Amino acid sequence: MKFYLFIYFFILNYALAENTLRGKGLICYYGFEKDIYEAYLFYQKKYVSKYIFLEKDTYKIRENEKRNYKTTKNYIEIKPFIINRKNFNVIDTEFKRIVGSCKIIANHKNTIKFMNELRDKRQIDINKVLGREEI
Repeated sequence: MKFYLFIYFFILNYALAENTLRGKGLICYYGFEKDIYEAYLFYQKKYVSKYIFLEKDTYKIRENEKRNYKTTKNYIEIKPFIINRKNFNVIDTEFKRIVGSCKIIANHKNTIKFMNELRDKRQIDINKVLGREEI
């Protein structure tokens, strides 16, 4: 009987760990000045990442294909990174060092909204530097 209870709680714990991220997002900041952003949108067992990049003086948001992620009590594994679930530091698994930090967002809509607003703000900034006029 103890064995069955153990199996039940093991499966329940695993299922709850996976489901706590579904429908949520993470916005992570990378680089020395924390000026490189990537957003992660979590689904059942997969995630999609979105990041801002500059192409011919225009900022765009690129979306990567869905990829698998794993969760434990302490970490979210998004290869090649693991994210500490307590302090949301991003750790590079190859070099074993902190390379960024994240904040959790309640839903996909707010995560996408943040990335769109950041892209628009950066576009305004680069337009000013290039001397482009807003109409």
